[in-house]
Amino acid sequence: MSTPSDPDEMLAGFRQQIQDKMQQAQRIQDAASAVSGEASSGDGSVRVTVDQNGNMSDLRLEDGALRQRPEQLSEAILTTVRSAQAQLTDRMREAMEPVLGEDSETMDSVLSGMRDRFPVEPEQGGAASTRGGQDSGEEQYDEYDWLNQRRR
Repeated sequence: MSTPSDPDEMLAGFRQQIQDKMQQAQRIQDAASAVSGEASSGDGSVRVTVDQNGNMSDLRLEDGALRQRPEQLSEAILTTVRSAQAQLTDRMREAMEPVLGEDSETMDSVLSGMRDRFPVEPEQGGAASTRGGQDSGEEQYDEYDWLNQRRR
């Protein structure tokens, strides 16, 4: 590319470069804001959606979730949130490749930050624990209907 000698031509070139970068930044922002992750607990009683920042944007509890002991339900929710967050790096890559290309420094930086914030958990990590085993204290919760706040 030859260097323009006319200052007006140089200025027009800079303006165009700035405009191109601003449009690319908008495309990046649009692509990133559409990214989300979804996961369900092992028994399907908890479903979670997280946004591109890993924040929970939706939580769905089936009736079975409300029959769990409080600490089991808490663990199921947290494990399911982490599973949804673990999807974000791949989803971000899929969203950004059309905008940035596969081998850009910006892409590497974004994905590196995502991997640091949302590590992929081992396959068996939380799914089995959300199903939960039964111990002696569980019967009292199994017989309690949390939706209607009464014993069955």
